[in-house]
Amino acid sequence: TQIAQLTQQADTHISVILPTVHEVDLFRCFCPVFLHSQMLWELVLLGEPLVVMAPSPSESSETVLALVNCISPLKYFSDFRPYFTIHDSEFKEYTTRTQAPPSVILGVTNPFFAKTLQHWPHIIRIGDLKPAGEIPKQVKVKKLKNLKTLDSKPGVYTSYKPYLSRDEEIIKQLQKKHTEVETVDLVLKLKNKLLQADREHLPVKPDTMEKLRTHIDAIILALPEDLQGILLKTGMT
Repeated sequence: TQIAQLTQQADTHISVILPTVHEVDLFRCFCPVFLHSQMLWELVLLGEPLVVMAPSPSESSETVLALVNCISPLKYFSDFRPYFTIHDSEFKEYTTRTQAPPSVILGVTNPFFAKTLQHWPHIIRIGDLKPAGEIPKQVKVKKLKNLKTLDSKPGVYTSYKPYLSRDEEIIKQLQKKHTEVETVDLVLKLKNKLLQADREHLPVKPDTMEKLRTHIDAIILALPEDLQGILLKTGMT
């Protein structure tokens, strides 16, 4: 009994290191590579060396954190650097060609890395992340030999062959569900704007207000019943 109590007490004091306190929008970060998210999930799960080449530190960091979080509730135990630069102490270790790349996910923006990390087995090159609601063109999986030092197009450069087949039905369901959630978010924002206009007596014509309410009602009726219920509970007064 005493051992069990000590074990329970010890368990309550286990520290858990969170990769970030910022909630990452996985769908937005994976949007350009959404069709290949299952393959990326496998690469992260296996602890494969990964490089994310992005146009800005924020996009680099968000994509790396999205990769780390995509295997949740499993924990990612390898190293990851959301924004890696030539000034980091591991620069020589990670860019050397005399040994295999370590199990780490790097996020970089400097075009110089397109040459120094060209020997890494998996490279994700992304363009600018689109605002919520916009779906960018899906990038393709390409051979590493097609990765040019400069001016390479966005894509997933790898020779990796996934163990699992891509589930098209799950992808369709995720895309549909995400679109519905974004629609709910948009409707809530519109309703708040209308409430603000009423409350602050903004110079908006009554006809315009009525048209907006009609459009909002039409959007709500086009959603599934469970989402309709959520929006109707937040009805305007």
